[in-house]
Amino acid sequence: LVQWITSPDNPLTARVMANRVWRHLFGRGIVPSVDNFGMLGELPSHPELLDHLATQLVRDEWSLKKLIRSIVLSRTYQ
Repeated sequence: LVQWITSPDNPLTARVMANRVWRHLFGRGIVPSVDNFGMLGELPSHPELLDHLATQLVRDEWSLKKLIRSIVLSRTYQ
């Protein structure tokens, strides 16, 4: 189950994690309905950004510390 959840073929887990980190830092998620990514959830305001952050999270071996660092050092955060 863990291998399936963290598989690069299953981008949903990484997107949810990246969105939750974004919400924690900015007060609002890229997908405003952070608890519902399903059919009833809202669409992401910036889907390319969400995919970029999710890809980065997987590439960095699921390091939340690296993801947070890259976000807080960005021009958007500053």
